Amino acid sequence: MATITVHDDIKQDLKKIGRKGESYSDIVNRLIIYYCTKMLDAELNDILENEEFIPLDLEKV
Repeated sequence: MATITVHDDIKQDLKKIGRKGESYSDIVNRLIIYYCTKMLDAELNDILENEEFIPLDLEKV
């Protein structure tokens, strides 16, 4: 286990975000998963908006 130092205001923010029974590690892990999901969503939306797709004709498969 490692120790991460954060400012008191960040610690208070983590407490506000946390759910009953969650450790700081649980909260940070949940925030990382949320961030990664948002980044993937943004990347996929960018691909949908800016890339050219060739539709697959599934009836011929």
